[in-house]
Amino acid sequence: MRIRAASLAMAVGLWLPAGAGALPIDPGGPTTGWTPVVYASVQPDFWDDDQAGSGEGDIVGDASHPAFYTAFDDAGTAALTDGMLGFRVRVGAEANPAGFSQVVAVGIDGDLDGALDLFVLVDHAGQNQLAIYDAGTGANTSPSTTTISPTALTYAETGSNYDWRPVDVVIDPSATIFDVDQDGAVDHFVSFAVPFQDLVNRFAVLGVANVDQETGFRYVVGTSTQANSLNQDLGGPDGGEASTSTWAVLGAVSMTFTAAGSPMPEPGTGLLLGLGLFGLGLTRRRR
Repeated sequence: MRIRAASLAMAVGLWLPAGAGALPIDPGGPTTGWTPVVYASVQPDFWDDDQAGSGEGDIVGDASHPAFYTAFDDAGTAALTDGMLGFRVRVGAEANPAGFSQVVAVGIDGDLDGALDLFVLVDHAGQNQLAIYDAGTGANTSPSTTTISPTALTYAETGSNYDWRPVDVVIDPSATIFDVDQDGAVDHFVSFAVPFQDLVNRFAVLGVANVDQETGFRYVVGTSTQANSLNQDLGGPDGGEASTSTWAVLGAVSMTFTAAGSPMPEPGTGLLLGLGLFGLGLTRRRR
């Protein structure tokens, strides 16, 4: 009986979210302070699959060198909607002139219905700023049905919310190579963070209520040459920027994470786990 109870506790514990960190997000800090965003596919990303053929817009990664990370700062308070939500994306090169000159956008499915609701962007398409933009008026369930509406919030870039730098052993201590796509150019990280309360407020305007740091999100990450679409590269699939397939079918959407960065069970997996625990309970009662 004690063994069964211990097994039950262990099974439940596997799905309990980890506590959010109170350390401020350091956009230029090492990846040890960031959480890799996991996809259902084995291959984290394909390289040399960007539309424009620009290394700066080519999201790159492999099993040992994640292409996409998230980080959360809960501001050290008991509140569940303050702090900062950050993202880090690995791209294949720095183009000429120096500095990031593209758009990188993270689409967020905040109610897990398969449609993107908001985008967090580094918008360097003619202006250097961070932004929270609404999804466009389409279905937003696939690349071909998604646009970005630049109508929400923008932020000036500072050292506390934005960073662009080459990948080296300081920023990626576990890396064994710094040129994942083997194009002869060092990969670069673009890292950025926005106020989480602003995201919560924007979700509420869009009808996604009660969002906090324990809310489950799914992410789509992409690059672009303009701020109103994802027209260059998508994290996950090989190409697919104009695909009619849903994000899930295409393999371009992450597994579910809380905003604070803890992985959550997928709906089907959670149901199976619940049925298993229920079965354990029935067996114990019969005996």
